[in-house]
Amino acid sequence: MVSKIPNDIFQFSTASALMAGLAHNGPSCGQLPGYGTHGIGTFSRMNGELLFLDGKPWQMLPSGKVQPASPHTSIPFVQVTNFQPEFQTKAPGLKKEALVDLFEKNGPGAGGKNSFVPFLVKGKFKSLHLRIAGPQEHEGQDLAEVAAKAKKWSVQDVKGTMFGIASPEWMAGVSVAGVHCHFMTEPEQGKDAEGGHVLDFETGDEAVLQWAVTGRYHLGFPRDEEWENLDLKADAAGLSKAEG
Repeated sequence: MVSKIPNDIFQFSTASALMAGLAHNGPSCGQLPGYGTHGIGTFSRMNGELLFLDGKPWQMLPSGKVQPASPHTSIPFVQVTNFQPEFQTKAPGLKKEALVDLFEKNGPGAGGKNSFVPFLVKGKFKSLHLRIAGPQEHEGQDLAEVAAKAKKWSVQDVKGTMFGIASPEWMAGVSVAGVHCHFMTEPEQGKDAEGGHVLDFETGDEAVLQWAVTGRYHLGFPRDEEWENLDLKADAAGLSKAEG
């Protein structure tokens, strides 16, 4: 079982299926602990973003607010891993574009452009640019259209947790190539947590980065006529624009 093997990734469906608008059926949030401890994904009809942390699923709503996800909620696209960090470093001033280079600079076996690398950043962030997509306005609306209308905003000087997966370019269309991560703030007294899909970030002085390198990748598929009728040829440029 995937959950028994540290840092293996289980993924349901493909990024190209979201691009084609297939976004209603999948595993439920209540099933996620059977696959791992940490993950990212989206909800039925692309209604917000999923952040799965330490066995607990959170739903980041289109408003930007964060709430515990119902165990019955369906997830049409998700990546989950039993995250057990192999590397750790303090990471002040780290930016999204420099993340994969940081992995490579830690030497052989620490990850790079051809590996799947689950990572977690915890602590203070100098800035984050966030987005919340959805929900679909009609069945079959593709990810590019949904993302084009998504709420986007920035936050500065906040504490929180970011989890994501850096995926190789050669998996574009199956996975989200490049750095794909979600973030939520720490709830403060009198203030709800907020979060979303991360378009860009810069960490603060207290941030700590943990990561691991995936050895195996498990892929599950929908099994219905709609899946068979999709055009799943990868639109790498369109997916990159949609995911930021």
